[in-house]
Amino acid sequence: MVTQGGIAKKFPLERLDPLSKLVALFCLAILAMRMEHPIPQAVMLLFVLVAAIAGAGMSMGRLGRRVLFIAGFGLPLFILTSISAAAGQIYLTLGPFSLTEVGLLHGAAVTLRMMVLFLSSLIYIESTDAKDFIVIMAQRLKLPYRFLFGISMALTFLPLLEAEAKITNAARKIRGGRAPRGIKERLTMGRSQLFSIFAGAIRRVQQTAGAMDAKGFGAFENRTYFRDVRIGISGYVVCFTSIFALVILLLL
Repeated sequence: MVTQGGIAKKFPLERLDPLSKLVALFCLAILAMRMEHPIPQAVMLLFVLVAAIAGAGMSMGRLGRRVLFIAGFGLPLFILTSISAAAGQIYLTLGPFSLTEVGLLHGAAVTLRMMVLFLSSLIYIESTDAKDFIVIMAQRLKLPYRFLFGISMALTFLPLLEAEAKITNAARKIRGGRAPRGIKERLTMGRSQLFSIFAGAIRRVQQTAGAMDAKGFGAFENRTYFRDVRIGISGYVVCFTSIFALVILLLL
């Protein structure tokens, strides 16, 4: 178990530096975009699911909810893509629409590709400390820290807003004494919860802006960093292996 900044890092992807994981993520994304058959996409999806559980430490329940959420967008995409590619053997015909072999393969490949890209990005966010990401991008890639700070805010605020939404929902259930009934009550509670989350987001933005102004953010071209993120041997191995595997698979 590795500890950094008082936070225990138990899983391999948590201990790996952000830059090496970003290289691996880009290689996986390029490979997913180049593959046109659903079988390689399914293999990559299986690899991503294993990496989420064994590498990033995501629980089966949390991962299952994420998969179902992405599948909610993937199902309409699969249907539209399948009926738009009318070529090959026809399996089913409904009016002007035909379900063909090529359409099914293409639809499955596109849907699986979307799930691979979404889940791999989610794993990166789940296993990466936003502060480590900012430091290594500014020190190693020499990117402007003003630009990186915006990315850091996105990576930091989204989990905070998600946690605040869960707390607000639990508090409303306790005060209400029962679950909402009917569509009208659900819409009313959802609208009220949305306003609460929006107000919390505005409050956090004001606090962050005040802290940035007090620290003189943006007053100087360069800045110093208290944290130091290094690329270890495992990071170089992951980078080399990812690039090597990408080149070999593309050539094949």
